[in-house]
This record gives sequence, structure tokens and C-alpha cells, in this order.
Amino acid sequence: MRFAYIAFASACAASPLAPAPVEIAMPGPGPLARHDAASRNAACESCHAEAAATWRSSLHARAWTDPVFERSFAKEPAAFCRDCHAPEVAAPAIGVACVTCHDPKSTGEILAVPRATSATSERAPHAVRRDSRFAGDGACASCHEFPFPDVAARGGDGARMQRTIEEHAASRFADRTCASCHMPKLASGARGHAFAVEPMLARALVVRATRSDEGVRIDLSPGEIGHAFPTGDLFRRLVIVAEVADDPRARAERALARRFRFETNAEGAKIQREIGDDRVAAPKTVEIVLGPEARGREIAWRVEWQRVVSMRGDVAEIASAVIVASGRL
Repeated sequence: MRFAYIAFASACAASPLAPAPVEIAMPGPGPLARHDAASRNAACESCHAEAAATWRSSLHARAWTDPVFERSFAKEPAAFCRDCHAPEVAAPAIGVACVTCHDPKSTGEILAVPRATSATSERAPHAVRRDSRFAGDGACASCHEFPFPDVAARGGDGARMQRTIEEHAASRFADRTCASCHMPKLASGARGHAFAVEPMLARALVVRATRSDEGVRIDLSPGEIGHAFPTGDLFRRLVIVAEVADDPRARAERALARRFRFETNAEGAKIQREIGDDRVAAPKTVEIVLGPEARGREIAWRVEWQRVVSMRGDVAEIASAVIVASGRL
């Protein structure tokens, strides 16, 4: 995603000879053919040690080397996936790195958020471009809101593969930036770059469970979350499990996710169409029915956030799971 950025020096603002608009790009997928990406990134880390330490623990840093992604990519080794997970093609192991976001087009101007001090007071060993879009969803949109690759090739005919930015705009936290939740401030006042997900999961949902005659009723509402839950990567889903406590054979579950199917469009091309989305974006109730064997017996229930390697319908190869809420009735 590219945006036009126009900067005028105050001395030229009224001049008919004012400079032409200067275009600058926000971060986005590669491939970025930069053979010095690793060394340049190491230079960033040497000066910005606190932010770099949090980044090294992040999924951004492990975007290419994360074992779950590696398993998924082995099943479907698409260049489209590599462009986001290893944009620095000469140094894929650094994943989504400092230079990827802060100097996406090798202009030498390091992208940063606006602040009160003027540009003339910058004390940095490099040029700094402070852009208000970089403080908002412009920094995240190109990798977190996009169509399926075949859709992009045809100019938008079909479904979006990720639509987190659209979901955020429709949420009750639309007035907050992505960074306000995903990049909390460190002790120094700088933003952290860990982009941690798991510590936020328990706050993402408000869950209430009540007993039904042959099962359990789970009421789900968005908590401290500014988009649908789960969002982004399609290899995430929410699963509600219930079972008779002393008889795990009496068990049932329901997966909440986006669902697609291939259709043929007017030009005869196969495209992905979204046919269902039962993720939590608004209050909803999920009924889990176990049958007559559950009557009068204790039921254990849980809500799991799952990362999966692959998924076909509701059948998934599960890589990991975090229990968001659980209880017994």
C-alpha cells in the first residue's frame, strides 16, 4: 500500500516554485532485495537496545523461523506467504525487522511517529521522517488487510484474506491506534516491540456459561479488543469444548472462524468467497448439546484460542492452544 506524502518547507509554502510532492511508502510486504538488511538492522539494534530487546522476543522477529509457520509453509510454500513473513529476501531469518518497518523503501529516512519537538532539533545519526500515518493503522495495514493473491491479481474480485483494519474501524476502540494496545509503553516511555498476543487473550473476551438441560450455553462478548476475535491470520480459531466431567466420551465442540468456498465468477475464474464468519465481533451465544447422558451430571467447559497448521472446514491440525476461559457446571 503506497500513500502520497507532501511536505513543504515553511519558506517555500507560498512560493510558485514550491517543490514537487515527495512520495513515501508505509511498511508492507516484500520482496525487498537489500543485501545489507542484516547489517543495517544490527546497527538499529545497537542504538535502540531497549526496543530491540522486545522485538527479538516477538513473532515479527520470528515471522520466518516460527515452527508453526514453518509447518504451514511446508504444506503450501507460496511466494505470497514469504513476502510478508520474510520480506528481507537476502536475510529471511530476521523476519519483519527494524529496517522493514522504519525504512521500507531504503530512502535513508527513518520513519517515525510525530512528536512535539521540531525536525531541526533531531539528534540522530540518520535522517528522520515523522509521519502521522506511521502512528496509525498505516504502519500495519499492508500486512494485516489484504485480499487473497488470486483476488489481488484480478483487481479485487472476491474475499479479503485478512481484514483486521476494517474490523478495527467498526469496533468500539476505533479511536485508538493499533500501537496503543499492541505496543504498550516501556518504563523509558518508548513503545515496546514485542507485539505479544497471549497475554492479551484473557482480556479479549467476556465469557458467561450457564447450564442447559443436555449441555451448556456460552455467552461471548468482545472485551478489551478492537477487532474480531480471533483476527488476522486464517490459521487462528476459537473453539468451545464441553464434556461430561466424569465421561470425556460425552464430548462436543464448536469452532468459530471464517469460512470460504471456491466459486466461478462471471469471467469463469475460480475465486474465494466468504460464506460464513462466526467469530466474536459482537455479543453472541453458542449452544453445546451433549445429549441425554449429560442430564444431571457435571459438565466441564472451556474456550480455547488455537493456532493451527492447516484447516479444512472445521477439521484442523492443531499446533497450540491457549485456554481463554473455563469452568464446571
